[in-house]
Amino acid sequence: MNKNNLLLVILITLNSFLGFSQAKIDSLQEVLAKTKVEKDRLTILDDLAKEMIRSNHPKQFQYLNDLVNLAKKLGDYDLAASRTRFIAQKYIYGGDQDSAIYVIEEMLKFKPKFTKKKSEAHLLLKRGGAYFNKELLNKAVKDYDRSADLFLESGDSIFAADARFFAGQVYTNLKDFLLAIDRLEESYVLYDKLGDQQYASYSLSELASLYGRNKFYEKAITERKKVLEQQKQIRDHSGVGITCIQLASNYQSLKEIETARKYIDSAFIRLDSVTHKIHIARIKTHGAAAYADYYLEKNDLKNAKKYLEIADKEKEFTDAPEYYNTILLLPKAVFYKTIGDYTKAEAVLKSIVARKDKINDVNSYLKAEKQLSELYAWKGDYKASHNHMQAYLSAKDSLDNEIKTNTFLFYQSQFETERKDNEIYKQESEIALLEKDKALAKSKRNVLWMLLLFVVILSVIISSVIWKQGKLKRAALAAKIEKNKAELEAYTKQLLERSKAQEVLTSEIEKLKDELGAHQSSEKLKDLTAIKILTNEDWYDFKEKFRRVYPNFFASIKNKGFQLTKAEERLIAMEKLYLDTQEIASMLAISQDSVSRSRLRLRKKINAPKGSSLLEYLEAS
Repeated sequence: MNKNNLLLVILITLNSFLGFSQAKIDSLQEVLAKTKVEKDRLTILDDLAKEMIRSNHPKQFQYLNDLVNLAKKLGDYDLAASRTRFIAQKYIYGGDQDSAIYVIEEMLKFKPKFTKKKSEAHLLLKRGGAYFNKELLNKAVKDYDRSADLFLESGDSIFAADARFFAGQVYTNLKDFLLAIDRLEESYVLYDKLGDQQYASYSLSELASLYGRNKFYEKAITERKKVLEQQKQIRDHSGVGITCIQLASNYQSLKEIETARKYIDSAFIRLDSVTHKIHIARIKTHGAAAYADYYLEKNDLKNAKKYLEIADKEKEFTDAPEYYNTILLLPKAVFYKTIGDYTKAEAVLKSIVARKDKINDVNSYLKAEKQLSELYAWKGDYKASHNHMQAYLSAKDSLDNEIKTNTFLFYQSQFETERKDNEIYKQESEIALLEKDKALAKSKRNVLWMLLLFVVILSVIISSVIWKQGKLKRAALAAKIEKNKAELEAYTKQLLERSKAQEVLTSEIEKLKDELGAHQSSEKLKDLTAIKILTNEDWYDFKEKFRRVYPNFFASIKNKGFQLTKAEERLIAMEKLYLDTQEIASMLAISQDSVSRSRLRLRKKINAPKGSSLLEYLEAS
């Protein structure tokens, strides 16, 4: 199928989905208009709001507000809080951070009436985002940390991981190096446990950038190589390209320019597998800029110029031309200075200095100040040269002090962690030795008691064996006869019961075969679904009944290579019976949200495409 046909199929599918979604919205609106009972209206409003959010309906804001107000009126504050976060989200996306904060704080006034911790957690997570956008970083990180704690307490690791990741980014902006590392590492662990490799790689990438900015280049390289492996596993070709270029930058910082060159080459090789035009432009722009740096190091001005021109061209096809233009400023300045075009070099260097507060790369600013100082010295303007050198030294001292502080704190943290681990190991070893000594002493006492008991018993046996021998033989023979008789009776009874059970089972199976498709068959299925799976024994009973109706279902899935856990087998069995989310939740004695999250995790695990049914995908694969 060529790209045009593929695009046509996607458009048809999208239009079909939107048409179906609109039809469902219209239907729900009609039902809502006819419903007078407020409790029923709340349920319909909730379904309607969900559908509108899913299809990004223009009236979703109105219905969300109606839903929240009715939920509060009826005392369902958890539902009100849950839907308020979507209202806040609309404000945030619209750039109205103050309104987002206002609606969240109004909802938080009802916090004592929440019955679920995650109700507060979701609101704090959204408020943290609004604070971050307003650059109120201390407030933002406080909300992110608190929401993560609440999500973890409620067992919701997905949102806890998000909150930790966002907190790590805020601590990075606050220049709190250790807390930034701590939060990003925790987010990575949480994403990794959830099997979310995409976001796990994002966490590692942020960690690598943080290490790189603080000149821990070796650690940055280690983390980026982990990211690279994860991206290769999930076939994130665009991510692989960008990570290769970032690795090249780390190796250039270590002056290992030939290794850097190999990673730049790898990024361009990966381009054949990238389909998104913007992603291609990003990789080409980053890669060409990296090549330009490489050739400038090699003093190959012809190739340096070639790749600067390629980067200039490709940046226009990215989604952020100004950002990528900033990346190109320093290599352009170096190039102009090297070829003797000092006027252009000066203009570009001044442009970098003017963007001091708008660029994340402090090293670019430092190099620009230093090169401006050298440029003015060459021109004989020693006052300007002195001013720029002072600015360079001041900024460099500030950066060096920050890096030294972070380095000291990092290694101190590592040392304290190692020392704590050693203390714990030492204490555990001492406890283990004490336990071993106790066990050995107890074992010796037991042996002595056993020896003493053995001597007593042996003495009794020896003294009585002669006169009791005949009696024991008769008693043993009688006991053996009775035992054999009891075993025979028990075994016979077991066979009879098993036979009866087999007859009933066979009869039921034959009836199902004869009556398949008839009303009685559906009644059998209703009996099957009447079991609540709460324990392993309940699951076993259910699974046996299920297998009578679908004998090859689980075996077929396993034979296709899908290794499902018991919980995933339960979920997919419910799907096979065409139960909805509420019914599945009732069967499994869990919440509807837990059912949805279980579906999402199973979908990621088996790589089922979006929009497809889990059941159809498993059976069709």
